[in-house]
Amino acid sequence: MNAREKAAAYLSRGSKTRWQVIKYLRDKGYDESDIEDAVSELMEYHFIDDLNFSKMYFELGFDKGRGALRIKRELSEKGVDQDIIEEALSELEEVPDQYEMAMEIGGKVVSDYDLQALDYNEKQKLMAKIVRKLAGRGFSADVSYSVAKSLVNR
Repeated sequence: MNAREKAAAYLSRGSKTRWQVIKYLRDKGYDESDIEDAVSELMEYHFIDDLNFSKMYFELGFDKGRGALRIKRELSEKGVDQDIIEEALSELEEVPDQYEMAMEIGGKVVSDYDLQALDYNEKQKLMAKIVRKLAGRGFSADVSYSVAKSLVNR
């Protein structure tokens, strides 16, 4: 099986970035010229399209309640160029409001607590818990702290 066929078989299992396909073919032992030819051909026919992949990845990530920072980091780890990541985000028709998404996620954390019964130290611990949860989901520090503060100090 040549490099193009192997890459096409790999792509048949799901969309991949250019970097992921190159890495896969390298791991399979193909030489660089064959890899470059195969990837170029697949890009020409839009079987590999980092911009489209990034747009879909943003939409999926937002649907899963992830923040933009986490999605950007994951795309970068998949080898997508930073300019393409920014272009994909700017081209999305609908980008959910990060503050509203964070309020929804943070609200679920707070719903388990009786805020009136908490003392100052317990409220600080709860705020830290909310911030950790939101930071792990990829929300910026300013959004995370703002949400935690508004939820705990109602």
